[in-house]
Amino acid sequence: MRLFLLFIFLMASCINDPMLVQDFVIDKKQPIEKIKGALLLHTERGKVKVRLIANNIERFKDIQPSLIFSNHLEVHFYNDSSQLQSTLKADDASIDEETKIMLAKNNVILTSVDDKKLETDELLWDENRNKIYTDKKVKITTGKEVIFGEGFTSTPDFKQYSITKIHGTFDFATQTD
Repeated sequence: MRLFLLFIFLMASCINDPMLVQDFVIDKKQPIEKIKGALLLHTERGKVKVRLIANNIERFKDIQPSLIFSNHLEVHFYNDSSQLQSTLKADDASIDEETKIMLAKNNVILTSVDDKKLETDELLWDENRNKIYTDKKVKITTGKEVIFGEGFTSTPDFKQYSITKIHGTFDFATQTD
């Protein structure tokens, strides 16, 4: 009889409030999707425009940024003929799917097919405006010089760019005696 009463007492004390359980199970800060080792392609009229390779992606619902990339990602930008124009690499990034702006952070490197290289801590890609930009310190290396500055704007192909505050340049031109 004691065992039966103990069992009834335990069952009565184990009643859960459904709202508390729902709050516990549905944590809005948890991703609704996790992907490891992803390759994403963005095409326009059947031609590859952007190829994204990421080690880790987390997708969130009802919060921005809604996509979080971690542990390295690469974004390859292609021209209208599907030829590679530039590559963006970063340790981490996030995409706000409402504004279509990606923020790449930590060890950001943008390289072009004509051997230009940008290094910075943070770089934004605005897909709607077709612009890549930052207000952070930048280092641009070309075949002939290294340019230091603060603030950078370019198209994703890295063909033409501007630097807001140039701190200095170093020319690699060879000297003759």
